[in-house]
This record gives sequence, structure tokens and C-alpha cells, in this order.
Amino acid sequence: MNKINISLLYVEDEKILRNVYQKILSKRISEIYVAENGEEGLALYEQHRPNIVLTDIKMPVMNGLEMSKRIKRFDPNARIIIMSAYGQTQYFMQAIESGVKSFLLKPVENKSLFTVIENLTNEVLLERKVSEQKEKRRQAEEALKRSEAILKAVSYASEQFLQHNFGEKSIPLVLQKLGDATAASRVYIFENHKSETGELLCSQRFEWTADNIPAQSGNPNLKSFPYNFGFNRWKATLPQGKPISGLIRDFPKSEQEVLSEQEIISIAIVPVISDNSWWGFIGLDNCSTERTWTTTELNALSAAADIFGAAIHRKKVEEELLSLNNELELRVENRTRDLKKEINERKTAEMMLRESEEKYRQIFENANDGIMLTIDGIVKFINPKLYEMTGYLPKECIDRPFSEFLHPDYVDLVTFNHKRRLAGEPVPERYDVMIIDKSENLRWIEIKSTVISWEDKPAVLTFLTDITNRKETAKELERLNKHLEQRVQEELEKIEQQQQMLIQKSKLESLGELAAGIAHEINQPLGGITMGMDNMLDKLSKDKITENYMREKFRIIFGDIERIKKIINHVRIFSKDQDIAEFDKVDVNEVIGNALSMVTTQYKNHNIEMKVDLDQEVVSFGNKFKLEQVILNLLSNAKYAVDEKMSQQKDGYVKSIGISTRSNQDDVEILVEDNGTGIPKNKQMNIFDPFFTTKNDESGTGLGLSISYGIIKEMKGDISVESMEKEYTRMRIKLKKYSKQA
Repeated sequence: MNKINISLLYVEDEKILRNVYQKILSKRISEIYVAENGEEGLALYEQHRPNIVLTDIKMPVMNGLEMSKRIKRFDPNARIIIMSAYGQTQYFMQAIESGVKSFLLKPVENKSLFTVIENLTNEVLLERKVSEQKEKRRQAEEALKRSEAILKAVSYASEQFLQHNFGEKSIPLVLQKLGDATAASRVYIFENHKSETGELLCSQRFEWTADNIPAQSGNPNLKSFPYNFGFNRWKATLPQGKPISGLIRDFPKSEQEVLSEQEIISIAIVPVISDNSWWGFIGLDNCSTERTWTTTELNALSAAADIFGAAIHRKKVEEELLSLNNELELRVENRTRDLKKEINERKTAEMMLRESEEKYRQIFENANDGIMLTIDGIVKFINPKLYEMTGYLPKECIDRPFSEFLHPDYVDLVTFNHKRRLAGEPVPERYDVMIIDKSENLRWIEIKSTVISWEDKPAVLTFLTDITNRKETAKELERLNKHLEQRVQEELEKIEQQQQMLIQKSKLESLGELAAGIAHEINQPLGGITMGMDNMLDKLSKDKITENYMREKFRIIFGDIERIKKIINHVRIFSKDQDIAEFDKVDVNEVIGNALSMVTTQYKNHNIEMKVDLDQEVVSFGNKFKLEQVILNLLSNAKYAVDEKMSQQKDGYVKSIGISTRSNQDDVEILVEDNGTGIPKNKQMNIFDPFFTTKNDESGTGLGLSISYGIIKEMKGDISVESMEKEYTRMRIKLKKYSKQA
């Protein structure tokens, strides 16, 4: 019967009742606190705050009613049950005034008591569930607010970079916006560069910090920091466009040593990819509280990183243009030396401006991704890359809804996300859709969209990447994975065969160890046969033999022969390789008897006292040959332990091995115990590991208990050890009780 998952304080001054009800309640309730009087009960309540209080009225030191009143003073919601032999009205009324939930008169039927407890339990569980739901709702709302704030910061970053480019003016504002949106302690940007030897390094370029958080911009360790200095994981993960986030205490030790010096508790690192190359990363630290970043938040931060990458690329191109312009200006100065210098310079400046605008337009037109601007879902302009992807000319796209170019299965999804994005609601930053190009071919496209302001109107800037080849590659990988699963299955079958061989080897090793005992078991009846035949020959030589004498001798001889036959038969069947382990009804006592038949004589010869205590009708579900192998292994280990102890301690020591069985309600139990050397406490957790042994190299391989563990687990059972070094060892096996449904 499953216990009720609540805590209960039981207060009763009568020891007998207290012990009885403590046992009854412990069977049904997971956590019980017991007190002998009201004062002790009040102290336990203040310490543990149990869900239910069950108390008597009349008690020494402090009675139950006074205790209930005091509990109610600091916990008005406490649930109290009075269980008393005093049923006078005054007690009942005082109990009601104290705010108890129920009043039961002793003697109380268990059913009535547990009905009241279950009713109060339902109240506790309902309140607990409501509280959990409120907490989940609060966390979800906070995550939603953070995601919305991050998306707004992303939109703000896009506007700043379009207006002011990537530089000293825009970046501090954008980092502050991201810091406020994410409630981070620090937000910073690291840029990659290479050393003279070609080693990849990174340096902090920009930083924003919250109030009372120490800045790291002056930290010399963050200048030309080598990734190979314990951060190879970052070097491998970030170039793939994947973020790194989590609690610093969960990070590799090499990373903890560097990050902990900056008082970082949790972190989120998002790579910045510019012009298809890993430029650096954006980092967000939390220095006061632990923070777990959600996938939605990381996706939003990845969108911000994409905008950073685009702005960096734009600035790089503009710097190249500026360099070209400077060169051109120098040439003009060298060639122009007359009075028209000022006019020519003005004309040259105008020409450079036009060239700059043209260069920027070329960057837009030569981008590796398709770019599209839509207002109210209507296409306003596209770049040439989008024409290459779809085959549609700008004049065929502009002023048409973008949904017309989508596969019908994805129109509703894109429309839904578009509306939610414009409404400021969270949507996936990246997702895949299928479009139909001008040649009516289907192509997979990854969409990345962000809301911007265009000519004082809300617009959506969308980047489209052709991922058709990626999808086809994914299908090919899926096919290869299926093939890999087949190979794994074949390897598992090989391992299973090897395991069966190992079990068979263990059987044969056990028989080898028992060979002397089995030989003695056979020699005894052989000796009887020999003696009987000698007596018959002696009688025959003296002509004193009678028919009755011969019949009696033959009966004894045939009995000994049958005994030898049974021993040999059992050894033959036991040693046979069981290819298929059939599980069925197993008479545990019979299995133990068969095992003892092979070792009893041998153990007597070693002066070992065998104690056998077998319960009646001990029937389990399993395989009797494999179970016998486990019993023989445990008996062998016990024999080694008592022999080893005898070699160390001879005076007054009697070697003893016991084996017993018990049949419980749901399972059967086998106990093998000895008074040998025991197992050290620090080794008990490892005894079931393959090749682990406490014996010397010549006495064991460490496979016996490992195989036994596997056999018992295969029978859906459990095997455990209890031992004290130099005192005893108890090996306990629990198996499922046999039933017709098993």
C-alpha cells in the first residue's frame, strides 16, 4: 500500500496507545513525529511544521487544547484532529473554539481515523497543487516578460546600428539596453584576433555593468586571452553558431578558475558571426544570483548577435570605402594644383558620396542571404540574392503579399507569426518553411525576421537562407542513423552471447571447485557397493548365502547405484549450457537442497558447521539452474571467508555458514551468512563490479558476484550485502513470488 505523502504530528501521553498508533500511522503516512505531551508537541510543530496534528486532550505539562490554541496563534491554517476518550460537551466546544478540524472519541476505528486524515490530506494536496501552479505561472510570466524585453532590445539594436553604425556611439547604448532587458550584471563584447604565431586569441572591446558590479574592462587577463588556455570547448562550439550558457559551478574546472575570479555565478555566451566568419561573442554575466537561460531567451540573444554581425560587416565595408576614398582624395590633391582646387575638391567629395552610396547598395545586393522588407505583409523590396533563390524579379515581387510565394502548408504559420511579432508577442526567431520558386520547384528556406521602423512605419526585415541542401543532408543522416542502430543491435546480441559464455564458464569453475566434494559424495555409495559385494563373495565361498540375504544386499547396492546416478545426473544437467533461460515456477528449497548435495560433505571435511533453516512453500519465479549457480557461488565465497579467518584466528573459532529461506507476501527471500572475515565498508559498494574481488589473485577472478548480480536482476530480483569486517557477511536475495499471472 502506498503511503500518503504528508507529515503528521501525533501527541499522546499513554505509552501503549502511542506505540500502537505510531505503528498504524507509519504504515499509511510517509513522515510521523511523536510527542508525549503538549509542550513537546508544540516544539516539534514549530521545528517541522507538519501538515496534520493528531492529539489527545488530557496530558501532563500541557494539554492538547492548550497546545492547539498556541499552534493556531502562529499558524491559523494548521489542521488539528482531537482524538480523546473525553466526550463532554465542554471539551467539544473548546476544541471548536481552538479551530480543530475534527473531534474523534476513543476508541476510534482505524477506518474512521484515516477517513478524516484522508480528507485533510486532500486539502493539503490541493493547496500544494494550487501553490505549485501559481509558482509555475509566475515563472512563465517572468520568462515571457524577459523574452519580450530582449526582443525589444534587439529591435532597438537594429535601429541604432542602422542610424549610427557599429561604433563607440551605438554600442554602449545597445549593451545597456540588453543589460536592462535581461537583468544581467555585465554585458560585453569580445573580438577574436590572432597572435604572431597564428594562435587564436580574444580581447574585450566593450562592456556595460550594472550598479555595484565591478567592471572588467581594465582586467589585463582579458586582453589577448588564448582559447587554448582551458577554453577549447568555446573554440569548438561558438564557430558553429551555438551559444554556451549555464551555472559556473557546472562548467569544466579550467573554465571555472578563470570565470570565478570575475565573481561570475552564471553566464550566457552568444557567438557573433560576420560575413560567414566567427568574429567574436557577446557575453552576459550574473554575479549576484544564479540564472538559467531559456531557449527562447538564447534565440532572442542570437538574433541580437546576428544584427551585431551584420553591423560589423557593414562597418568593415564602410572602412574599406573610406580607405579607398582617402586614397582617391590624395590622388586628387596631387593632380590638382591650380585655382580650381576648392571647386574640384567639392566635386570630388560629391562623387565620393555617390560612390559610397553605390558601394553600400552593392553590399546589400551581394549579400549571401536573401533580404526582404515587408510592410503589412506586402513586399516592398528584395535583394538580388532573393531573386537567385526564387527566380522572381523585383517587379514580380514588389507590392505582392509574401504569402503568395509560400507553400500552402506554411501560409497559416507565417501569417500567425507575423501578426504576433507585430503585436510584440514572442515568436520563434528562426524557423523553416517551404516556398515555391518561379519554376514551381519546392525549396526549404530558413526565415529570420525582426521588426524595425521604416519611414516611421512598423516594418519587418526578413533574412532568408536556402537550406534545401541542409534538409537533404539531414535525411541522409537519418538513413545512416538507422543503419547504425542495426549495427548496434548486432553488437548487443554479440555481447549477450559473450555474457552467456561467461555464465557457463562460471558454472564450470564452480564445478571445478566442488569436484572434491562431488567425488566424496560418489565414493561413499561406491564404498558401500564394494563392501556389499565382498560380503556376498565371502558368504558364497562358505556356502552360507541365502536368497533373502542376496535380495537384501542387492536392494542396498541398487540404492547406492541410484544415489550415484542422481548425483551424476544433477551435475550433468547443472553444467549444461542453458542457451535459452526459461523462467517458470521454481521450488527454492529444492534448488538449495541440490546445491547443498554437492557441497555438504566437502564442508564437513573442512569442519564447517552448516545451519539450514528453510521455510515452507518457498516458490519463486525464475530459472532453477541459474539460481543454483548463484547459491553455489555465495556458498563458495562464504567457505573462502571462514577458511581465511581460521588461518588468521585459530583459538576458539568455529567456522559457520547458514542458509535460510522466507516466504513473504509479495516476494521470497534467501539469506546466506557466514562468520568469516567480512568485507571492508569501503569495498562493499564495489563487490558486484566485474573483476573486483577481495580474494587473492590465486583464489578468485572477481566475476562470480558480478554474474550472480546479473542473474538475479534478469529474474527481476535484487541481491544486497550486509557485512562487518572480521565479524560476518550476509548476502540477501529477494525474488518475485510465483503466481499464475507471473
